[in-house]
Amino acid sequence: MKPIRIPAIRGKIGETIYYITNLSFGQIEDMVKRVDNELHNATSIREQIQRSLTSNYTKIRDYIMKRTDFFFDSLVLAVYDGEPQWVEVRYEIDDERFCNVGLLVFSGDEKIFPLDGQHRVEGIKAAVQQQPELRTNTIGVLFIGHSNTTLGRERSRRIFSTLNRYVKPVRLGDIIALDEDDVVAIVTRNLLESYPLFVDNRIKLTNSKSIPSSDKFSFTSLMTLYSCHLALFITYLSLKDNKRYKQSQIQDYLKVRPSDEDINHFYQTLVDFWDLMRNNFEEIQEYVNNNANDAAGELRSLQTGGNLFFRPIGLLPFVEAVSRIRLEKQMSYSEILPRYSHINRIVSEFPWNKILWNPMTHKMVMRNQSVVKYLLINMYDTEILSQREKTNLITKYAAIFGYNTQEEAINQINQISL
Repeated sequence: MKPIRIPAIRGKIGETIYYITNLSFGQIEDMVKRVDNELHNATSIREQIQRSLTSNYTKIRDYIMKRTDFFFDSLVLAVYDGEPQWVEVRYEIDDERFCNVGLLVFSGDEKIFPLDGQHRVEGIKAAVQQQPELRTNTIGVLFIGHSNTTLGRERSRRIFSTLNRYVKPVRLGDIIALDEDDVVAIVTRNLLESYPLFVDNRIKLTNSKSIPSSDKFSFTSLMTLYSCHLALFITYLSLKDNKRYKQSQIQDYLKVRPSDEDINHFYQTLVDFWDLMRNNFEEIQEYVNNNANDAAGELRSLQTGGNLFFRPIGLLPFVEAVSRIRLEKQMSYSEILPRYSHINRIVSEFPWNKILWNPMTHKMVMRNQSVVKYLLINMYDTEILSQREKTNLITKYAAIFGYNTQEEAINQINQISL
Protein backbone atom coordinates (compact mmCIF):
# COMPACT_ATOMS: atom_id res chain seq x y z
CA MET A 1 0.00 0.00 0.00
CA LYS A 2 1.30 3.45 -0.90
CA PRO A 3 2.32 5.53 2.16
CA ILE A 4 -0.05 8.33 3.19
CA ARG A 5 1.74 11.63 3.90
CA ILE A 6 -0.09 14.29 5.86
CA PRO A 7 1.36 17.74 6.76
CA ALA A 8 1.25 18.27 10.52
CA ILE A 9 2.53 20.29 13.48
CA ARG A 10 4.12 18.43 16.39
CA GLY A 11 3.40 19.45 19.99
CA LYS A 12 3.68 18.21 23.55
CA ILE A 13 1.43 18.65 26.59
CA GLY A 14 2.41 16.96 29.83
CA GLU A 15 3.83 13.61 28.83
CA THR A 16 1.80 13.34 25.63
CA ILE A 17 3.21 13.97 22.17
CA TYR A 18 0.52 14.99 19.68
CA TYR A 19 0.24 16.06 16.05
CA ILE A 20 -2.17 18.66 14.67
CA THR A 21 -3.38 18.24 11.11
CA ASN A 22 -6.53 17.75 9.07
CA LEU A 23 -8.10 14.83 7.23
CA SER A 24 -10.59 14.78 4.41
CA PHE A 25 -13.99 13.22 5.03
CA GLY A 26 -12.89 10.50 2.64
CA GLN A 27 -9.84 9.76 4.79
CA ILE A 28 -12.05 9.70 7.89
CA GLU A 29 -14.23 7.08 6.17
CA ASP A 30 -11.23 5.02 5.01
CA MET A 31 -8.88 5.26 7.99
CA VAL A 32 -10.87 5.70 11.23
CA LYS A 33 -12.65 2.82 12.96
CA ARG A 34 -15.07 2.64 15.86
CA VAL A 35 -13.88 2.21 19.43
CA ASP A 36 -13.81 -1.54 20.09
CA ASN A 37 -11.49 -3.30 22.51
CA GLU A 38 -8.97 -0.46 22.52
CA LEU A 39 -10.46 1.08 25.66
CA HIS A 40 -12.34 -1.80 27.30
CA ASN A 41 -12.19 -5.56 27.18
CA ALA A 42 -15.62 -5.84 28.79
CA THR A 43 -18.21 -6.60 26.11
CA SER A 44 -21.00 -4.84 28.01
CA ILE A 45 -19.11 -1.55 28.12
CA ARG A 46 -18.18 -1.76 24.44
CA GLU A 47 -21.84 -2.38 23.64
CA GLN A 48 -22.84 0.64 25.73
CA ILE A 49 -20.51 2.88 23.71
CA GLN A 50 -21.92 1.48 20.44
CA ARG A 51 -25.51 2.00 21.58
CA SER A 52 -24.69 5.64 22.32
CA LEU A 53 -23.25 6.01 18.82
CA THR A 54 -26.27 4.37 17.22
CA SER A 55 -28.67 6.82 18.80
CA ASN A 56 -26.73 10.01 18.16
CA TYR A 57 -24.68 9.95 14.98
CA THR A 58 -27.70 10.27 12.67
CA LYS A 59 -28.30 13.85 13.88
CA ILE A 60 -24.79 14.78 12.76
CA ARG A 61 -25.26 12.97 9.46
CA ASP A 62 -28.45 14.94 8.79
CA TYR A 63 -26.77 18.19 9.83
CA ILE A 64 -23.98 17.62 7.28
CA MET A 65 -26.34 16.63 4.49
CA LYS A 66 -28.88 19.40 5.01
CA ARG A 67 -26.53 22.33 5.53
CA THR A 68 -23.87 23.97 3.37
CA ASP A 69 -22.29 25.88 6.26
CA PHE A 70 -21.73 22.94 8.64
CA PHE A 71 -18.72 23.17 10.96
CA PHE A 72 -17.18 20.97 13.68
CA ASP A 73 -14.54 21.07 16.36
CA SER A 74 -11.38 19.02 15.76
CA LEU A 75 -11.29 15.28 16.39
CA VAL A 76 -8.87 13.59 18.78
CA LEU A 77 -7.69 10.33 17.17
CA ALA A 78 -5.54 7.61 18.72
CA VAL A 79 -3.12 5.63 16.53
CA TYR A 80 -1.58 2.20 17.10
CA ASP A 81 -0.05 -0.68 15.10
CA GLY A 82 1.55 -0.08 11.71
CA GLU A 83 4.57 2.20 11.60
CA PRO A 84 3.54 5.87 11.52
CA GLN A 85 6.63 8.02 11.07
CA TRP A 86 7.32 11.67 11.79
CA VAL A 87 9.43 13.41 9.17
CA GLU A 88 10.54 16.78 10.45
CA VAL A 89 10.93 19.67 8.02
CA ARG A 90 13.15 22.38 9.44
CA TYR A 91 13.08 25.90 8.12
CA GLU A 92 14.12 29.36 9.15
CA ILE A 93 12.42 32.74 8.85
CA ASP A 94 14.26 35.90 9.92
CA ASP A 95 16.93 33.78 11.67
CA GLU A 96 14.26 31.98 13.71
CA ARG A 97 14.29 28.20 13.35
CA PHE A 98 11.05 26.17 13.37
CA CYS A 99 11.45 22.48 14.18
CA ASN A 100 7.91 21.34 14.90
CA VAL A 101 6.54 21.23 11.35
CA GLY A 102 6.69 18.16 9.15
CA LEU A 103 4.90 15.16 7.70
CA LEU A 104 3.11 12.27 9.37
CA VAL A 105 3.67 9.22 7.20
CA PHE A 106 1.21 6.34 7.55
CA SER A 107 1.91 2.91 6.09
CA GLY A 108 -1.80 2.11 5.85
CA ASP A 109 -1.61 -0.69 8.42
CA GLU A 110 -2.29 1.59 11.38
CA LYS A 111 -5.43 1.32 13.46
CA ILE A 112 -7.02 4.67 14.23
CA PHE A 113 -9.99 5.32 16.51
CA PRO A 114 -11.53 8.44 18.07
CA LEU A 115 -10.89 9.40 21.68
CA ASP A 116 -13.03 12.49 21.23
CA GLY A 117 -15.53 12.95 18.40
CA GLN A 118 -16.82 9.41 17.87
CA HIS A 119 -20.28 10.74 17.00
CA ARG A 120 -18.81 13.19 14.50
CA VAL A 121 -16.78 10.40 12.91
CA GLU A 122 -19.80 8.14 12.47
CA GLY A 123 -21.95 11.05 11.24
CA ILE A 124 -19.29 11.96 8.66
CA LYS A 125 -19.04 8.35 7.47
CA ALA A 126 -22.81 8.03 7.12
CA ALA A 127 -23.07 11.34 5.24
CA VAL A 128 -20.25 10.39 2.85
CA GLN A 129 -21.88 7.04 2.10
CA GLN A 130 -25.04 8.82 0.97
CA GLN A 131 -23.33 11.79 -0.68
CA PRO A 132 -19.84 10.78 -1.91
CA GLU A 133 -19.16 14.33 -3.11
CA LEU A 134 -18.68 15.25 0.58
CA ARG A 135 -15.42 13.28 0.70
CA THR A 136 -13.32 16.34 -0.18
CA ASN A 137 -14.36 18.32 2.92
CA THR A 138 -11.72 18.46 5.64
CA ILE A 139 -11.85 18.49 9.44
CA GLY A 140 -9.21 19.35 12.01
CA VAL A 141 -7.55 16.37 13.70
CA LEU A 142 -5.26 15.90 16.68
CA PHE A 143 -3.35 12.57 16.63
CA ILE A 144 -1.91 10.91 19.72
CA GLY A 145 -0.26 7.54 20.16
CA HIS A 146 -1.99 4.52 21.72
CA SER A 147 -0.69 1.22 23.01
CA ASN A 148 -3.15 -1.67 23.01
CA THR A 149 -1.90 -2.98 26.35
CA THR A 150 -3.36 -2.81 29.84
CA LEU A 151 -1.37 0.34 30.64
CA GLY A 152 -2.00 1.78 27.20
CA ARG A 153 -5.75 1.30 27.47
CA GLU A 154 -5.73 2.83 30.93
CA ARG A 155 -3.92 5.92 29.63
CA SER A 156 -6.27 6.31 26.66
CA ARG A 157 -9.34 5.81 28.84
CA ARG A 158 -8.09 8.60 31.08
CA ILE A 159 -7.73 10.93 28.10
CA PHE A 160 -11.13 9.81 26.79
CA SER A 161 -12.90 10.52 30.10
CA THR A 162 -11.04 13.80 30.65
CA LEU A 163 -12.05 15.13 27.24
CA ASN A 164 -15.68 14.23 27.83
CA ARG A 165 -15.85 15.17 31.51
CA TYR A 166 -14.41 18.64 31.35
CA VAL A 167 -15.89 19.88 28.10
CA LYS A 168 -18.65 22.34 28.99
CA PRO A 169 -21.88 22.49 26.97
CA VAL A 170 -22.73 25.81 25.38
CA ARG A 171 -24.84 27.80 27.82
CA LEU A 172 -28.40 28.57 26.80
CA GLY A 173 -27.75 32.29 27.15
CA ASP A 174 -24.96 32.03 24.59
CA ILE A 175 -27.21 30.04 22.25
CA ILE A 176 -29.86 32.76 22.45
CA ALA A 177 -27.24 35.40 21.73
CA LEU A 178 -25.49 33.65 18.85
CA ASP A 179 -27.51 30.83 17.30
CA GLU A 180 -28.56 31.50 13.70
CA ASP A 181 -30.56 28.29 13.29
CA ASP A 182 -32.76 28.20 16.40
CA VAL A 183 -35.86 30.15 15.34
CA VAL A 184 -36.84 30.80 18.98
CA ALA A 185 -33.43 32.35 19.66
CA ILE A 186 -33.52 34.37 16.43
CA VAL A 187 -36.98 35.81 17.09
CA THR A 188 -36.21 36.45 20.77
CA ARG A 189 -33.15 38.48 19.75
CA ASN A 190 -35.21 40.45 17.24
CA LEU A 191 -37.84 41.25 19.85
CA LEU A 192 -35.18 42.49 22.27
CA GLU A 193 -34.35 45.18 19.71
CA SER A 194 -37.87 46.13 18.66
CA TYR A 195 -40.66 45.24 21.09
CA PRO A 196 -41.58 47.90 23.72
CA LEU A 197 -41.84 45.41 26.59
CA PHE A 198 -38.28 44.17 26.00
CA VAL A 199 -36.21 47.08 24.69
CA ASP A 200 -33.95 49.40 26.71
CA ASN A 201 -32.55 46.66 28.94
CA ARG A 202 -35.97 45.58 30.21
CA ILE A 203 -34.79 41.95 29.87
CA LYS A 204 -32.09 40.80 32.29
CA LEU A 205 -29.27 39.28 30.22
CA THR A 206 -28.04 36.47 32.43
CA ASN A 207 -27.60 32.70 32.17
CA SER A 208 -30.13 32.23 34.96
CA LYS A 209 -33.93 32.35 34.97
CA SER A 210 -34.00 34.24 38.24
CA ILE A 211 -33.70 38.00 38.68
CA PRO A 212 -31.54 39.49 41.47
CA SER A 213 -33.53 41.09 44.28
CA SER A 214 -31.62 44.31 43.64
CA ASP A 215 -33.03 44.56 40.10
CA LYS A 216 -35.99 46.91 40.20
CA PHE A 217 -36.24 47.62 36.47
CA SER A 218 -36.24 44.39 34.40
CA PHE A 219 -39.47 42.76 33.27
CA THR A 220 -37.98 39.26 33.33
CA SER A 221 -34.78 37.36 32.54
CA LEU A 222 -33.55 36.38 29.08
CA MET A 223 -33.67 32.68 30.00
CA THR A 224 -37.28 32.98 31.15
CA LEU A 225 -38.27 34.91 28.04
CA TYR A 226 -36.68 32.29 25.80
CA SER A 227 -38.48 29.52 27.72
CA CYS A 228 -41.79 31.39 27.31
CA HIS A 229 -41.17 31.73 23.59
CA LEU A 230 -40.23 28.05 23.35
CA ALA A 231 -43.57 27.08 24.93
CA LEU A 232 -45.38 29.36 22.50
CA PHE A 233 -43.37 27.93 19.60
CA ILE A 234 -44.28 24.32 20.44
CA THR A 235 -47.96 25.24 20.29
CA TYR A 236 -47.43 27.36 17.17
CA LEU A 237 -45.66 24.55 15.31
CA SER A 238 -48.10 21.89 16.47
CA LEU A 239 -51.07 23.89 15.20
CA LYS A 240 -49.28 24.87 12.00
CA ASP A 241 -48.39 21.26 11.11
CA ASN A 242 -51.47 19.71 12.74
CA LYS A 243 -49.42 17.24 14.81
CA ARG A 244 -48.12 16.87 18.34
CA TYR A 245 -44.36 17.25 18.62
CA LYS A 246 -42.20 15.44 21.15
CA GLN A 247 -39.55 17.46 22.95
CA SER A 248 -36.77 15.64 21.08
CA GLN A 249 -38.39 16.54 17.75
CA ILE A 250 -38.56 20.20 18.74
CA GLN A 251 -34.87 20.18 19.64
CA ASP A 252 -34.03 18.71 16.23
CA TYR A 253 -36.25 21.31 14.53
CA LEU A 254 -34.38 24.13 16.25
CA LYS A 255 -31.10 22.97 14.72
CA VAL A 256 -32.18 23.89 11.20
CA ARG A 257 -32.88 27.49 10.25
CA PRO A 258 -36.38 27.87 8.76
CA SER A 259 -37.24 30.16 5.86
CA ASP A 260 -37.36 33.92 6.39
CA GLU A 261 -41.11 33.70 5.84
CA ASP A 262 -41.50 31.23 8.71
CA ILE A 263 -39.26 33.34 10.95
CA ASN A 264 -41.33 36.45 10.23
CA HIS A 265 -44.57 34.59 10.83
CA PHE A 266 -43.46 33.33 14.23
CA TYR A 267 -42.14 36.79 15.06
CA GLN A 268 -45.59 38.24 14.36
CA THR A 269 -47.20 35.48 16.43
CA LEU A 270 -45.14 36.56 19.44
CA VAL A 271 -45.84 40.25 18.84
CA ASP A 272 -49.56 39.48 18.78
CA PHE A 273 -49.28 37.44 21.98
CA TRP A 274 -47.43 40.13 23.94
CA ASP A 275 -49.79 42.78 22.61
CA LEU A 276 -52.64 40.77 24.10
CA MET A 277 -50.77 40.49 27.40
CA ARG A 278 -50.36 44.28 27.51
CA ASN A 279 -54.01 44.86 26.58
CA ASN A 280 -55.45 42.40 29.09
CA PHE A 281 -53.17 43.03 32.07
CA GLU A 282 -52.91 46.71 32.85
CA GLU A 283 -49.82 46.39 35.04
CA ILE A 284 -47.78 45.26 32.02
CA GLN A 285 -48.80 48.27 29.93
CA GLU A 286 -48.18 50.60 32.87
CA TYR A 287 -44.72 49.10 33.22
CA VAL A 288 -44.03 49.69 29.51
CA ASN A 289 -44.96 53.35 29.97
CA ASN A 290 -42.76 53.74 33.05
CA ASN A 291 -39.12 54.57 32.30
CA ALA A 292 -38.08 55.07 35.92
CA ASN A 293 -35.12 53.10 37.25
CA ASP A 294 -37.44 51.32 39.70
CA ALA A 295 -40.27 50.64 37.22
CA ALA A 296 -40.55 47.04 38.44
CA GLY A 297 -39.84 47.78 42.09
CA GLU A 298 -43.36 47.36 43.47
CA LEU A 299 -44.09 44.64 40.91
CA ARG A 300 -41.38 42.55 42.60
CA SER A 301 -41.90 43.88 46.11
CA LEU A 302 -39.85 42.23 48.84
CA GLN A 303 -42.81 42.69 51.19
CA THR A 304 -45.72 41.37 49.12
CA GLY A 305 -43.83 39.34 46.52
CA GLY A 306 -45.22 41.55 43.81
CA ASN A 307 -46.97 40.57 40.61
CA LEU A 308 -47.27 37.06 39.16
CA PHE A 309 -46.00 38.15 35.73
CA PHE A 310 -42.94 39.96 37.06
CA ARG A 311 -41.70 36.84 38.80
CA PRO A 312 -40.07 34.29 36.43
CA ILE A 313 -41.54 31.45 38.49
CA GLY A 314 -45.00 32.92 37.76
CA LEU A 315 -44.63 34.19 34.20
CA LEU A 316 -43.31 30.98 32.64
CA PRO A 317 -46.01 28.65 34.08
CA PHE A 318 -48.65 31.13 32.93
CA VAL A 319 -47.34 31.17 29.36
CA GLU A 320 -47.01 27.38 29.39
CA ALA A 321 -50.58 27.07 30.69
CA VAL A 322 -52.22 29.31 28.09
CA SER A 323 -50.13 27.66 25.34
CA ARG A 324 -51.41 24.28 26.46
CA ILE A 325 -54.99 25.54 26.56
CA ARG A 326 -54.69 26.98 23.05
CA LEU A 327 -53.43 23.63 21.78
CA GLU A 328 -56.02 21.52 23.57
CA LYS A 329 -59.05 23.73 22.99
CA GLN A 330 -58.08 25.02 19.53
CA MET A 331 -58.91 28.52 20.75
CA SER A 332 -57.08 31.77 20.06
CA TYR A 333 -55.08 33.64 22.70
CA SER A 334 -57.48 36.55 22.23
CA GLU A 335 -60.22 34.25 23.56
CA ILE A 336 -58.15 32.74 26.36
CA LEU A 337 -56.30 35.66 27.97
CA PRO A 338 -59.29 37.88 28.86
CA ARG A 339 -60.63 35.18 31.17
CA TYR A 340 -57.49 35.54 33.31
CA SER A 341 -57.72 39.31 33.56
CA HIS A 342 -59.59 39.18 36.88
CA ILE A 343 -57.46 36.63 38.74
CA ASN A 344 -55.50 37.82 41.76
CA ARG A 345 -51.94 38.33 40.57
CA ILE A 346 -50.35 39.32 43.89
CA VAL A 347 -48.18 36.34 44.78
CA SER A 348 -48.55 36.75 48.57
CA GLU A 349 -52.34 36.48 48.34
CA PHE A 350 -54.82 33.70 47.49
CA PRO A 351 -54.41 31.47 45.53
CA TRP A 352 -50.61 31.89 45.31
CA ASN A 353 -49.72 32.33 48.98
CA LYS A 354 -47.64 29.34 50.15
CA ILE A 355 -47.47 28.04 46.57
CA LEU A 356 -45.29 30.89 45.29
CA TRP A 357 -44.73 32.92 48.44
CA ASN A 358 -43.45 31.90 51.85
CA PRO A 359 -45.34 34.15 54.31
CA MET A 360 -42.85 33.38 57.09
CA THR A 361 -39.64 34.25 55.27
CA HIS A 362 -41.12 36.70 52.74
CA LYS A 363 -39.32 34.88 49.95
CA MET A 364 -40.42 33.23 46.73
CA VAL A 365 -40.98 29.46 46.71
CA MET A 366 -39.14 28.08 43.68
CA ARG A 367 -40.15 24.41 43.66
CA ASN A 368 -43.83 24.63 42.71
CA GLN A 369 -43.73 25.61 39.03
CA SER A 370 -45.78 22.58 37.95
CA VAL A 371 -48.40 23.32 40.62
CA VAL A 372 -48.78 26.87 39.29
CA LYS A 373 -49.11 25.67 35.69
CA TYR A 374 -51.59 22.90 36.48
CA LEU A 375 -53.63 25.21 38.73
CA LEU A 376 -53.85 27.84 35.98
CA ILE A 377 -54.97 25.23 33.45
CA ASN A 378 -57.45 23.65 35.84
CA MET A 379 -59.06 26.97 36.75
CA TYR A 380 -59.74 27.53 33.03
CA ASP A 381 -61.07 24.05 32.22
CA THR A 382 -61.09 21.04 34.53
CA GLU A 383 -61.08 18.61 31.61
CA ILE A 384 -57.70 19.51 30.10
CA LEU A 385 -55.29 17.93 32.59
CA SER A 386 -54.59 14.22 32.29
CA GLN A 387 -55.38 11.99 35.24
CA ARG A 388 -51.67 11.78 36.08
CA GLU A 389 -51.40 15.58 36.06
CA LYS A 390 -54.50 15.95 38.23
CA THR A 391 -53.11 13.46 40.74
CA ASN A 392 -49.80 15.33 40.75
CA LEU A 393 -51.58 18.65 41.37
CA ILE A 394 -53.77 17.28 44.17
CA THR A 395 -50.88 15.51 45.91
CA LYS A 396 -48.58 18.55 45.85
CA TYR A 397 -51.38 20.95 46.80
CA ALA A 398 -52.27 18.81 49.82
CA ALA A 399 -48.62 18.73 50.90
CA ILE A 400 -48.19 22.50 50.54
CA PHE A 401 -51.22 23.33 52.68
CA GLY A 402 -50.91 20.41 55.08
CA TYR A 403 -54.25 18.78 54.27
CA ASN A 404 -54.75 15.38 55.86
CA THR A 405 -56.80 14.02 52.96
CA GLN A 406 -56.78 14.55 49.20
CA GLU A 407 -60.49 15.34 49.39
CA GLU A 408 -59.68 18.55 51.26
CA ALA A 409 -57.21 19.51 48.53
CA ILE A 410 -59.73 18.68 45.80
CA ASN A 411 -62.43 20.80 47.43
CA GLN A 412 -60.07 23.77 47.69
CA ILE A 413 -58.77 23.39 44.12
CA ASN A 414 -62.33 23.22 42.79
CA GLN A 415 -63.08 26.60 44.35
CA ILE A 416 -60.34 28.22 42.28
CA SER A 417 -61.88 29.04 38.92
CA LEU A 418 -62.12 31.91 36.49
